Amino acid sequence: MNHERWLVSYADFITLLFATFTALYALSRSDVDKAKQLAESLRISFGTNGTQMVPMASLDFKAVPSDHPGPTPGSKGKGEGKKQADRNDLENVKGKVESMLMTRKLLDDVKVEVTDRGLVISLKEAGFFESGKAEMKWDAYPILGEIAQSLEEYRNPIRVEGHTDNIPMRSYTYPSNWELSSGRATEVVRLLTGRFGMDSERFSAVGYAEFRPAYSNETAAGRARNRRVDLVVLTAKAETAEAPTEPEETQARQAPHTAEKNGGAVNSTHSEKDDAMSEAELPASPSRRPEYHPALDDWTGSP
Repeated sequence: MNHERWLVSYADFITLLFATFTALYALSRSDVDKAKQLAESLRISFGTNGTQMVPMASLDFKAVPSDHPGPTPGSKGKGEGKKQADRNDLENVKGKVESMLMTRKLLDDVKVEVTDRGLVISLKEAGFFESGKAEMKWDAYPILGEIAQSLEEYRNPIRVEGHTDNIPMRSYTYPSNWELSSGRATEVVRLLTGRFGMDSERFSAVGYAEFRPAYSNETAAGRARNRRVDLVVLTAKAETAEAPTEPEETQARQAPHTAEKNGGAVNSTHSEKDDAMSEAELPASPSRRPEYHPALDDWTGSP
């Protein structure tokens, strides 16, 4: 009879006990990380800085801010009192954003540079979006809030530009890279204006799909860098150069008809013949409109 068999059972018991406490420790650490994310999101929402606490008495629970705040009657515009940032100001903002990114260890997910156009903040897909989706990741909200805070004191227009790689995108929601790139750009604008309260009049959104790559699409690393959303804080010179111009044909249609007064009579260069287009001269409306069928991967006509 072996009197030391109890050691086997004792060793099993100690092993199970160790595994139990290891699992409990891992679960507790996960809860701490989630709590930190929640605290960070609340801090950004209430506009506090660092570890500053918000007194309960200062919170107005009767007024619930909307995700799409509108102008209050009699209130001044959001851009009033703010200055136009020059190149030196943009360099200072660049330093602030880079310092924040270094603290959060996110320099690999965001690229910041000052170019001839202005301050360009590139948000890489890996840190802000799921592959093939335009909705921003929840844990990326605090970073976007910090960026919004650094740009709040200026009134420069901001162009948000969505980019993708050259891999074709085909889904029911995003039939091509055009929809995906523009969807991500408008998602960023929606969050900056609705959630973080920036002036909507400063923004414009555009999607370039894969047609303005910053790197070569021949490699996986280059394609990953091309999947991005750029926030371009335009300088005054770039704003003038990139202002949209109307086509000459549109300007001609909108221009008032030239008239000359001769002895009290008004002679217009616009003839009645221009207004005499009959219904026969108008283009016939199509009886069938195109409809996209993802299953067939083709555009077909539907009644």
